Amino acid sequence: MARKNTAAALKPESSNGKGPRTPPDARKDLLDRAARNLAGACQFRSDPLSDAKGCRAVVEAIRVHRAELARRGLTAAYGEAALQLAREIEDHLQALSAAAVTARGRSPEAAELLADAAATAQAVREAALRVSRGADGRRLARDFGVGEPFSARQQGHVLRALRKILAAIEAHPNVAADIGLLPEDVQTIEGLAAELERLPVGPLSDEQAKLFEAHAALRAFFDLVSAKASLALAADPDERARLLSLIPRGEDRRHLRRQPESASV
Repeated sequence: MARKNTAAALKPESSNGKGPRTPPDARKDLLDRAARNLAGACQFRSDPLSDAKGCRAVVEAIRVHRAELARRGLTAAYGEAALQLAREIEDHLQALSAAAVTARGRSPEAAELLADAAATAQAVREAALRVSRGADGRRLARDFGVGEPFSARQQGHVLRALRKILAAIEAHPNVAADIGLLPEDVQTIEGLAAELERLPVGPLSDEQAKLFEAHAALRAFFDLVSAKASLALAADPDERARLLSLIPRGEDRRHLRRQPESASV
């Protein structure tokens, strides 16, 4: 008589032994995936609020196909974790709006200095991304601050970005040359950092960092849905296209990397 496979019988059919079974486990997996993306200097072109609002439609769509997707490892726990991330994004955005009201109390001179410093830091970061190629290049771009939380309204964020850029210029002179940074450009960056340091600095808000982390994890969820749905719904291309169309997309700026340009500082 054939022996029953009791181990298989005890295994939950919905998860098929794949993927996290609880929202906290799914959240941890999404954060880990996001961290790996950021280690490669990944940037997000989409709007956090639009992603948070679009998340609900995506989760509802994958619930319709939960059995097929669970067999591919996309369990219901991922959807619950994504909804929680969406709520966190909305909370962080509200907190940042309140902080922006406080920032309006800066003097015109301080506000102009902060704007110039933020624009300079962002120009160098984008230039570093344009000249980077392959895994090694992405890691170098990361050294210049690409892929890290950055708010042009937060003095602490801008100062930290300038310091990181100066350290990267010293550590990677070849990359700085590829970007097109001249000695006078470096002096300008040093001067901006010195002036920012002399301004009164309030506590460095971590709301931007928390928002960045939650947004990165939510984008990792969208990537996972796209990959799993492409396989699970391969036999139904119309439904697959409908589901994938629900995933919020950011502006495609790949054309900006075709021709390296000098950073405007």
